Amino acid sequence: MISFEPLRKILAERGISTYFLRTKCGKYNLDSKTIQRLMRDESVSTYTLNALCNILNCEISEIMTFYPDQNTEESPDL
Repeated sequence: MISFEPLRKILAERGISTYFLRTKCGKYNLDSKTIQRLMRDESVSTYTLNALCNILNCEISEIMTFYPDQNTEESPDL
């Protein structure tokens, strides 16, 4: 599972609102549905990840975390 909790923490620490992400980022403005997906840890495009890194001047590892899925059955080797 991918979590955007680090992103939410950065936004809070820097006092960046979702309004700012929607309207004040120039060519990187994000739409409200994309912001909702980020807040719910749902999938987003690589364009969105690129935009966030540019807006926040950060590395991708600073805005998302990977947690392995919890499976009850063993998965086959890939």
